[in-house]
Amino acid sequence: MPLIIPGKPQIDFFLRTTKPFHNERAVKDFFQIVLSYGPDYRPVKYGRSEPVKELFDEKHLEKVASAWLGGNDCTSEILESQYCLSQLMMKGRPSSKVTYFVSWRNWTDRILFNVIQATIAKNFLKKGRQEMDKYVSLCNDLVCRFSPVHAEIYDFTSAIPCTATESMLIPDDLSVRCPALKWRTYFGLPYINLLGKETILNAPCWKTEEIGDTIAIQLTESVFEDIPSELREKVVEYFEESVDPEIRAGLGRGFLFRPYHASEKYDRKKKLVPEFPIRELFGKYLPEEF
Repeated sequence: MPLIIPGKPQIDFFLRTTKPFHNERAVKDFFQIVLSYGPDYRPVKYGRSEPVKELFDEKHLEKVASAWLGGNDCTSEILESQYCLSQLMMKGRPSSKVTYFVSWRNWTDRILFNVIQATIAKNFLKKGRQEMDKYVSLCNDLVCRFSPVHAEIYDFTSAIPCTATESMLIPDDLSVRCPALKWRTYFGLPYINLLGKETILNAPCWKTEEIGDTIAIQLTESVFEDIPSELREKVVEYFEESVDPEIRAGLGRGFLFRPYHASEKYDRKKKLVPEFPIRELFGKYLPEEF
């Protein structure tokens, strides 16, 4: 039986990248973007684990940077030479109830993407079209800065079945990432190289556009409306049909962007996934098997 993750009345943005986070420039750029969107997007408290207790003060970002980088003992030399990992959690106040989650690691035997998550209350975004546009603009700015291999915006209101307790972090193993299509999906260079730029730009959905180094496809105009299963099926079929017929014949139906609502481990022998730039991770050498 799959694990059921309870639904929440929120809209989620989740970004996965192989770009390094363990440097002060990444910290400064992240907060420059977030703080430029005003008080509704400003964190109030932060910490490295729940419950977050430290008060956020943009005049003393060095303290937040220390939490981002894993502690005061993480000098540049240590970050570049030793295995390190860190996460940062931040929460805002009503009515936006904005939360942020940043996670990175610079060495592990099970390589994961570095991630940024920005979640906001659904009712806050429903106040008006300008609020939703502003949230998407924030997500676009983060995409342009951190060059994800994949990112997505989706309604988290419905419960999501998962196949293991790691829930949303599956399948973030770089060798098997084949995501389901959400309301707005950003394809980075690995997916563009796999599927073709023009193929993605011509997807039969409400909107496609280039955002930095990525291409975003948006299935419907509003995130607040249910996505018709027929539309999602049409888009998935379109991408599968764009793949070389010999590859399609060998893999069979259902090798790309399925299932729609679950997070599962994908068998590389049965799914089509990009070649991810894993040697880009922190500038380090990784063995061939990774």
